Amino acid sequence: MIRSHIMICGGTGYTSSGSKKIQERFHELINSYRLENEVEIVQTGCFGLCALGPVVIVYPDGTFYSQVTTDDVEEIVESHLLKGHIVERLVYADTGKVKPKNPKYVTLKETAFYRAQNRVVLRNCGVIDSENINEYIARDGYQALNKALTQMQPDDVIKCISDSGLRGREGGGFLTGFKWALCAPNKAPRKYVV
Repeated sequence: MIRSHIMICGGTGYTSSGSKKIQERFHELINSYRLENEVEIVQTGCFGLCALGPVVIVYPDGTFYSQVTTDDVEEIVESHLLKGHIVERLVYADTGKVKPKNPKYVTLKETAFYRAQNRVVLRNCGVIDSENINEYIARDGYQALNKALTQMQPDDVIKCISDSGLRGREGGGFLTGFKWALCAPNKAPRKYVV
């Protein structure tokens, strides 16, 4: 039974700072301690804090380790995973004026950087395996698409997109709902927006 997940960023910034070697070292040590049935190592999408990378987050507690090196991995495995002792010197602690729930460790959401954000599209980064669609679906991925296809009419979808304020990024910044509304009345089998 898996009791811990080691989340390691696989984004470009982290990869360039050595996260792949850290991931390999974790695999090596997890196997040498025969923890492969208890600890799962997951390469995630970008955490968004490249300057603090490589970042390693240990769940279920959510301990957020920053600037981890391959030399630190053995201490994390031996102290945190085997003995349950957090490696405090590696914990990222910038919580601003807000005190974390547990002063020994700080979770990603408790950092000053993330606390002010409302992550929508990237809310699962660092929480799921970005290459496993089943993990995305398990966290309600595709629910909006399912609702649009099974419970809404085209005009309802256009209204929802218009109300959201979603804009294109190709220069003009036009509202996506406006573009969709312009195309909707055209009954052609194929429609193009230029």
